[in-house]
Amino acid sequence: MKVLHITKSAKGGAGIAAKRLHDALCENGVQSGFLSSNLTIGFNNQIINDSFFTYRKPSLLKKVYLKVMGLFFSSQCQKVIFRLQKIEEMLECEIVSLPFGNYKLHEHPLVKEADIINLHWVGDFIDFPSFFKNFTKPIVWTLHDMNPFQGIFHYMNDQDRNNQIAGQFDKEMKQIKKSAIQSVKNGTIVSPSQWLLNEARKSEFFFNWGGRCIPNSINLEIFNQKDKLALRKEKNIGGNEFVILFAADSIKSYRKGFDLLRNALLKLKDIEITVLTIGKGDIPVIDTVKLISLGEISSSSEMAECYSMADVFVLPSREDNLPNVMLEAFACGTPIIGFNTGGIAEHTIENLTGILADEMIAQSLANAIAKFYDTRNDYSRSVIRKYAEEKFSYENQARSYMRIYKSISG
Repeated sequence: MKVLHITKSAKGGAGIAAKRLHDALCENGVQSGFLSSNLTIGFNNQIINDSFFTYRKPSLLKKVYLKVMGLFFSSQCQKVIFRLQKIEEMLECEIVSLPFGNYKLHEHPLVKEADIINLHWVGDFIDFPSFFKNFTKPIVWTLHDMNPFQGIFHYMNDQDRNNQIAGQFDKEMKQIKKSAIQSVKNGTIVSPSQWLLNEARKSEFFFNWGGRCIPNSINLEIFNQKDKLALRKEKNIGGNEFVILFAADSIKSYRKGFDLLRNALLKLKDIEITVLTIGKGDIPVIDTVKLISLGEISSSSEMAECYSMADVFVLPSREDNLPNVMLEAFACGTPIIGFNTGGIAEHTIENLTGILADEMIAQSLANAIAKFYDTRNDYSRSVIRKYAEEKFSYENQARSYMRIYKSISG
């Protein structure tokens, strides 16, 4: 059985999670391949120098043909891109993507060779109308956000905030996706969180698809508890300091909620707090805390060191599926504080793995941080690590996916 994972990029949260699933399957004897715009891996687990995504200038004859056929400048894709460009600067959102792509992925050699396709984050990458029309093999679609069953947005909050600007356009893109997806005869969606699985089912995009909740996995050898005191000494952080860690691709990301954490910290004047931040962007001054910006970190081993230095990882996301950073923190024995949303709520267990704030406001987050501070000695790093081993191992994830692949392969 040959399984091919398709995702736009091997980078970013979804790309990292997809690559980890590929690694987990390979370690458990599955012939797994990986296809993205910046990394291609064959079914022998060897990296391929993939020319498929290299731009090739159309010949003069082809240009004439396309122009005559009315497709060169006036294709559906070009028209949609132009419409999006007209409103994009007015949108207040994390990211948008379209159900169109520049590549005929159904013609890629690995796609043709595969027995099963496992889709991941594919906005702006696969061309929904042509891909699903020309593909008859079983499909598993691992959901990393809500975009597969939304229009151009990736989370409901962004859709709601931009409805007046993009409402009609968004509905049209959603219908294009829905029509394409419902043509699939043999498909199963997999969600890392029960929350996202429920949302996908409510959308009615996947009424003829199967569905399962399978958490993402992480490399438990890389992400493990390091020498906390030694690492703190390197950063000039005292062993007894109360250290909070925050991490996001961008500090300015509305969804990731650094603004809520900042306002919460301003309310905690009676606790001496050291805050470590990871992510691009300038950190606003917070007079009440000691603030250390670590900038962008791409190394997994360095991230493990950061989790190990912290007493708690604060994850104030307004919406989230099952963030990789939460799983990584648990693997390093670090508890979390977050809101009652998505997959964060499903794995944050008070007095075991962390604390949930009562409401999605700064005051509630401040209360949760204060509560954790008072009870921080009740949390065992070894117990949290054991929870990660039981829930997020490569072996558990691979076995669960293998059962799905077997069930849909006939």
